Amino acid sequence: MSTRAASGAVRADLQGLRAVAVSLVVVFHLWPGLVPGGFVGVDVFFAISGFLITAHLLAEVERSGSVRLGRFWARRARRLLPAALTVLTATLVASWYLAPLGDLPRFLREIAWSGLYIENWALAGSAIDYLAAEDAPSPVQHFWSLSVEEQFYLVWPILVLVAGWLAVRFARRAAETTARRRGVAIAIGLVCIASAAWSVVFTAQDPSPAYFATTTRAWEFAAGGLTAILVAEGARRGWALRAGGRTVVAWLGFAAIGAAAVWYSGETPFPALSAALPVGGTIAVMAAWAPDVRRSPTALLARAPIQWLGDRSYAVYLWHWPLIVFGGIVLARSATVPEQLILLVITGVLAEVTTRFVERPIRFGRIAGWRPRRVIGATALAMSVLLATSIGVLPGAEARIAAEQQRIETLVATPSNCLGAAELVDAAACPRDDGASSDGSEVSGGETSRDGPSASPGDETRGVVVPDASLADLPPDRCITDIRAAAFEVCAYGASAEQATRTVALIGDSHAEQWLPAFATAAETNGWRLLVAAKSSCLFSDAERTEPGTSAAVLAEMRAGCLSWNRDALELLQDEPEIDTLVVSARARNPVVAEGDRDWREVAAEAYAERWALVPSTIEQIVVLRDTPTMSDDVLECVRDDADPSDGCARDRSDALTEDPQYEAALASIDPRVRPVDLTDALCASDRCSPVIGGVLAYRDHHHLSWVYAETLAPVVQAVLDRIPTPESGAVAP
Repeated sequence: MSTRAASGAVRADLQGLRAVAVSLVVVFHLWPGLVPGGFVGVDVFFAISGFLITAHLLAEVERSGSVRLGRFWARRARRLLPAALTVLTATLVASWYLAPLGDLPRFLREIAWSGLYIENWALAGSAIDYLAAEDAPSPVQHFWSLSVEEQFYLVWPILVLVAGWLAVRFARRAAETTARRRGVAIAIGLVCIASAAWSVVFTAQDPSPAYFATTTRAWEFAAGGLTAILVAEGARRGWALRAGGRTVVAWLGFAAIGAAAVWYSGETPFPALSAALPVGGTIAVMAAWAPDVRRSPTALLARAPIQWLGDRSYAVYLWHWPLIVFGGIVLARSATVPEQLILLVITGVLAEVTTRFVERPIRFGRIAGWRPRRVIGATALAMSVLLATSIGVLPGAEARIAAEQQRIETLVATPSNCLGAAELVDAAACPRDDGASSDGSEVSGGETSRDGPSASPGDETRGVVVPDASLADLPPDRCITDIRAAAFEVCAYGASAEQATRTVALIGDSHAEQWLPAFATAAETNGWRLLVAAKSSCLFSDAERTEPGTSAAVLAEMRAGCLSWNRDALELLQDEPEIDTLVVSARARNPVVAEGDRDWREVAAEAYAERWALVPSTIEQIVVLRDTPTMSDDVLECVRDDADPSDGCARDRSDALTEDPQYEAALASIDPRVRPVDLTDALCASDRCSPVIGGVLAYRDHHHLSWVYAETLAPVVQAVLDRIPTPESGAVAP
């Protein structure tokens, strides 16, 4: 949208505001420590768009009595889509050749959603998906804000048109122009109030998806729109502050934007009403336009470099994020400051090229004379080609992943590889090339030895971490329901019920499900039947989960879902009398509600013991696996950056392990069926816990095992279950 005022004067301050907004966003993405609230640059863009679009639409309504929707949308398409589709096409090609294999399907899907301008809703959906919560950002994630803008452009002219029509229809005494203006103002005001209220409620209830929702952002556009109406009305009626007053207001507006950029952070509830500070600051600058006052911000913003950046702010915004993402992928480490500065230069060059050779020729060249229907048809065709291409190559990407998964499984199944847990479990069979001894533990079926040498991976993986971090969370099979899913899912592996030598049930949260590859492999190898039931963030007990920073509404939904899932899990154990062994595990750091001064871990431990007492007597043993160690939050980044991640990214064993209420309850249990099992020696050396063991990336994030490492633990799982006696045997546990 042009930054000319309704009167035709060029609004240099608006171009300057755009330059400020895109600078905040880019600096935030490159150096978040400098402006931890730099994300508010997006809100500045929203308010500017609301101001300009409303001003132009209202001028058209008052001039012609209507809004030519086709013409409006065609103008928007010519302005925005050529550059966006250019960047998306380039990103599609770069993703195919550069993206980590495990991330490629998600990148392709997000490119499709971005081409349809629904990326914000896709991200809102993944924000409430526990299994996707720690996904690496895609190169088109920034299209969420452009999606919100496009949805605004789609709806806003209809709102203005309908509001103006209704106002004239029901007006009694007011002139037609006045009635339209009032009708539009009332409609926009209602949108502003309703959206702001919903923004407060939704952000409190579910902040992650609320951040991306169009409904929580609409009030920011509406606030800009109301400002446009008030400014126009003030010009008609001669309302105006003196030049000095406007200058002060404008500088206060910039101060508000700057304060939000500096004071806000990822911990700030947003958008809610926190966005009122940057939006209010933007409104102040726009409303207090003082182009002829020497000390006004306009004098600074009118400088050529700032105007250059403002004029190319859209292209800069489009290009900067894919360059940051792919820069990290190509470098395979965090970029240095000089490299980040080079990225900035490349961003500027691409923005200039895109603006000069893509945007302007289409906006002002021969295509500018096309009829709206032709423009919209060409736009739809271009979007369809992008959509068909991005979705069309998905099967190829998934086939590449399946082939790599099969290669890794074959590698793991070859005993001579000494991959993963073999470095700790079977050290004697996997000697180090240099013959050096190690103080690492040897674990075999729950038994620990301290005198075996450490192992190293075989020739197939020397110097390579398997799998690639992007594949660490992509097992060939998965069995877990999301935190909000209502269905109770049970997965079966191994032998049939009629042929199984034993039946094992694996039940718990994601920290139970992370063991699935190990148990499934053991079941296939030994003729067991394995039943798996897991639900994200749900304990196998009636203790009420809590989580700092989570809204009451989400907690209530979580608790209701967990209680229902627990009932279904007990019914499964009762309905399957063939189950002789129950294996449970849970994340040790997930707190529960504790009344008074009681420690939540004590409450959790009691709840686990109460649940085990309800397990039917047909189950002969309840195996309680101690929770796995926890790595640093940036463990995958460390593995990518460190030349020797097995050492440089390791944690002290005492720091990596935490008190596990379920395991402590098992140690204290007097139920003869309950068997506490600590497999930490298959995950850590005597003093250190490493994220890379035997050439295998052991973690998919900072607290879940990778599927490949879990598969290498299958012999450990098999030995543990074989050696734990049943109550009737009277044998002594190993």
